[in-house]
Amino acid sequence: MVTLSNRHSRWTLPMLACALVNFLAAQGLMLGGASWPWQSVSADGTLAAVHLLVIGWLLMLMLAALFQFVPVITARALPSQRLALATFIALEAGLAGMVCGFFGLGHSPALTLALPVGGSAVVLGVALALWNLSVPLLGTRGLTLPGRMLLSAECFLVLTLGLGLTFTLAFAVPSLTPSLAPLLYAVGDHALAGLGGWFTLSAMGVSYKLLPMFMLAPEDRGLTGDVVHLLASLGFALLIGAGLARTWTGSHWLRILQSSGEVAVVIAIAIFLWDILRIYRARQRPLLEAHNRAAVGAFALLGLSAVGTIGLSATGRLEQDAPLLVYGAVFGWLGGLGLTQLYKIIPFLTWLSRYGQRLGREPVPRVQDLVCESRAYRWFALYFLGVLLTSVAVLRDETVGLRFALAWVALATLGLIREYWRAWRAHYPGICQARSRPTPIIADP
Repeated sequence: MVTLSNRHSRWTLPMLACALVNFLAAQGLMLGGASWPWQSVSADGTLAAVHLLVIGWLLMLMLAALFQFVPVITARALPSQRLALATFIALEAGLAGMVCGFFGLGHSPALTLALPVGGSAVVLGVALALWNLSVPLLGTRGLTLPGRMLLSAECFLVLTLGLGLTFTLAFAVPSLTPSLAPLLYAVGDHALAGLGGWFTLSAMGVSYKLLPMFMLAPEDRGLTGDVVHLLASLGFALLIGAGLARTWTGSHWLRILQSSGEVAVVIAIAIFLWDILRIYRARQRPLLEAHNRAAVGAFALLGLSAVGTIGLSATGRLEQDAPLLVYGAVFGWLGGLGLTQLYKIIPFLTWLSRYGQRLGREPVPRVQDLVCESRAYRWFALYFLGVLLTSVAVLRDETVGLRFALAWVALATLGLIREYWRAWRAHYPGICQARSRPTPIIADP
């Protein structure tokens, strides 16, 4: 059984800190004009920024959270904390190699070789993480919906990494390029497997656990949750499978399967958002905490992305404006949800490490006493508004407005990081909540 002491993953906070640094680094490339939206999607800087976002930010964030989250939903400890550390090192070292390799493409053969080496290190890190997470998941009888969704998402993660490693080999080893040439047209399927199959399914599963837990709402989603899981998994599988098949056969009939996959994914997202609304309405906690209020912005942007995909597909502009949809998914839906949940995760881990062992022996603050919600909520509002302004500026091709919006997003991110830092350092007890009152006696986190 997982107790209060062994539920805490010692590497979660360092991984989260590193993920936030990678997020800022990617935003720095965008602000500096070295990547999209100033450069093409195939430019060296764009490829570096995309992988800083997807591997350095989202993947690091997701795995760090899952190292803490999976023991909670399975009541089983991770098999090894050392493997969590090895995952951390392999991911960050591999990402550094990949970024160097992208900037060396066409300029430095030595740097270019760092691309497959770094990619292999990332694959190794993820393999270690998957084993560490799958052992408790597969060893649990009657696995709940979040656990089942995570297992499905892991399958898409394996596919994403396989395709990514194929690309790095084709770029770095010219002799392999002819035999791998058909797969070089599957970049969209690679992105869809990662952002859709892996990240979106994982985010949905985590939401189905965290939202009811923190809002005191019914956790069992019944048939609705199963339908979301089935439709999303099947839809992404059809989209990616048919897309990969088209790269090899060129058959236009496979487009029908892709369209079926698109419909299934859109329906799954619509049902999921409706179900999330039900969770908010059924909560027993009358006052919403800041992170759950701010998470509404991420769910809204998920809905906008789905509607935007339908509209662009109907007008034949899906391929042309795909980078904007990716931006909305990375910064709005996935990145936004991650930032909001960090505002609960970091204070909780701080509370657990600083006060968990003292619970029942002496007065301790609540988790809410470690944060200042009114200050943080303003940063969340600025962040989501900045993401929307960036999207509008890209659509209207407004250079000055775009740079301003990107700077706005970066500033809001820095503001939120400062709030996370203050929560981790426990700066707020007695400052924000009740300046003249003593901190509350023993309270449930």
